[in-house]
Amino acid sequence: MKRLPLIITLAALVMSVLASAKPGKKRMPDEDASKADYIYLEALREKSQGNLDAAFELLRRANELNPSDKETGMELSYFLLSLAQNDTANAVTALRLMKDYWEANPSDYYSGVRYGLLNDNMGRRDEGLRVWETLHRLHGDKIELSYRLADVLAEGGDASDRDRAIAIYDSIELVEGPNIPLSGKKIELFMIENDSLAVIAEADRLRQASPSNVDFQVFSGEVYSMMGRTGEALAFFDRAVELDPSSGYARYSKARYFKEAGDSAGFDREVFVALKQNSLDVDTKLMLLRSYITEMITDSIQQPRIRQLFDTLLVVHPLEHDIHDLYARFLITVRDYRGAAEQTEQTLGLDPADPEGWEMLASLYLQNEEYPKAADAIIRSFRYYPDNARQHLMLGSIYNQDGEHDKAIEQYGISLSLTPDDDVETLSRIYGSWGDALYSKNMADSAFTCYKKAVMYDPTNYLAMNNSAYFMACEGADLDEALRLIEKVVAAEPDQATSLDTYAWVLFKRKEYEKAREVMDRVLALESENPSADVLDHAGDIYFMDGEPRKAIDFWRRALKLDPDNEKIQRKVREKCIVKD
Repeated sequence: MKRLPLIITLAALVMSVLASAKPGKKRMPDEDASKADYIYLEALREKSQGNLDAAFELLRRANELNPSDKETGMELSYFLLSLAQNDTANAVTALRLMKDYWEANPSDYYSGVRYGLLNDNMGRRDEGLRVWETLHRLHGDKIELSYRLADVLAEGGDASDRDRAIAIYDSIELVEGPNIPLSGKKIELFMIENDSLAVIAEADRLRQASPSNVDFQVFSGEVYSMMGRTGEALAFFDRAVELDPSSGYARYSKARYFKEAGDSAGFDREVFVALKQNSLDVDTKLMLLRSYITEMITDSIQQPRIRQLFDTLLVVHPLEHDIHDLYARFLITVRDYRGAAEQTEQTLGLDPADPEGWEMLASLYLQNEEYPKAADAIIRSFRYYPDNARQHLMLGSIYNQDGEHDKAIEQYGISLSLTPDDDVETLSRIYGSWGDALYSKNMADSAFTCYKKAVMYDPTNYLAMNNSAYFMACEGADLDEALRLIEKVVAAEPDQATSLDTYAWVLFKRKEYEKAREVMDRVLALESENPSADVLDHAGDIYFMDGEPRKAIDFWRRALKLDPDNEKIQRKVREKCIVKD
């Protein structure tokens, strides 16, 4: 009887299964066969309506009634393969059913391809090869089968298999014409055989087939370079650029040639020439520029040269968003935050619908303590994202850093109202930041309540825990809880200087001076190059109480140099002891 077309998903083809065994056949009474046919058709109807569970059960029943019906078995195999990931028995049965069907219908192209791919993905090379050879013999006009057979022969075979693969690639070329992918496949096989003469000959044959083809010239250059014949390789790259000065492939390959040869001057020269080409597409220029930055960024002497490259490129392409964006990111890496902010303004002018871009712009202004500009950046973003909770949260944090705590609290409230109940990470950040603002307003109890909520929503909000512990120590309130919080933070972040400073301060407030000094020494080691005034001030207090007044005074003096207007540190230096608030 007629069957409907069979369907299998690609996902089913990659299921791992065991080796199959051929089933025995049993002639069924006509009544059972007719019943099986009816159930099969009903299964297809259920499948067409999306009732896959019902279809599966019906197919399984039809197969039980008439196991000799190969088409029912094939349809059932697709369902079994979808279950094979967690049930090897299903995989074995599916593979057997699929094999039985294909062997009974070897000219069925689609089922053969599915069965062949399944064997390939399972690593059953011999069986897969048998399938592809049969299909190739029966459907010789299908070029995709030629590719697949050659690829299977090439992968994991012996020298004779590789020779057969090369012969098939040659036959494909007679149909498709010379091309780089085919030559590349053949060269890979020649390389396995260590046949360098054949490698060079293949590159030459491809190039000579079309001497004016730029890509073929570049391919020859890459092959010759790989084989160590660098002088000839450069000649091919030069010829490619001569044929088409606007070819991004040729320009990029030539620049990469100099880079791989260790010729930084040549690499530098080629990049500059390429970037000045009006006819070279922007994507290729960016690819070249990224490669150049990666090569040169660690050399501080080259940084002005990189800036010059960007400036040159922007003269030609002043309105290209991605160039300004890449320039901004480069400037961030060299800590030119003001220049990075200027470039980010340009990127947002070209594409303002970028919430992360606005946050980056605000962060760049904050690096230079330009609070009004940072706030203005976020306010401008509201034009495009008025209901973005993160933007309001960031604006609140900017206000808080600028000392405008009431404005900060207002923004935290807006952010809270816009945040879904299941976004616990954002809720935790809001309450943590709210706690900071409240403490700045001398509302310690309310601040600690917010910190508790922050930790309740996100038990890994270590910033909220750290700040809560630090302010508890400053208040002298619940030092046991402060110690519990900061010890949890330090356990998670053992080399974080800020957390260790808080830990030392909590221990100091608990009068555990010796242990506080040990922890502070770790902080000083971590911040040896650039310790903050607060860290040096804390170190002075701890050393003083641990019996080292001379070292304490030295720490206070260093702190005062960093914060000369701090009256409390001035008194410590002047009076040579810890002073009360």
